[in-house]
Amino acid sequence: MNASSNVSNVEIANKIASTAALFRKYFPDASVNFSPWDNSNNESMQDSIDFAFHFPGWSPLIECRAILLQLRIENDNNGRVPKLLGIIMRGMIVPSERWRVATIGDWEMTGTHLPQKEQKDNLFLVCKELYKLFSTTSAGNKN
Repeated sequence: MNASSNVSNVEIANKIASTAALFRKYFPDASVNFSPWDNSNNESMQDSIDFAFHFPGWSPLIECRAILLQLRIENDNNGRVPKLLGIIMRGMIVPSERWRVATIGDWEMTGTHLPQKEQKDNLFLVCKELYKLFSTTSAGNKN
């Protein structure tokens, strides 16, 4: 589900904004899209928070024009910050996927055109910091 559609309270809004800021910390040229999908009542997407990050043109270092970031969540619909179960990132060019990494299993990056080592390392740092971000709550809202 689009990140913009997941905002149900201040803390979730903060986590979504912090996710965008965290990604841009490592990839400052990227612009964020909080609504990468046409969410025409697609119930199968209820268990994710989705972002797209677009680069100005094709980036040879990261081997793509955009990165689709999906935070797979356990959403119990109680208004609290959802539990982060895993992360899927896909490097995209129109019309195909260039690479993919999932944080379930061995965190192996696969694809036809992988990012350069520094960018690959930064993508893994983003994932690690996202787990930290979603494991913390504000003082007034303990999970």
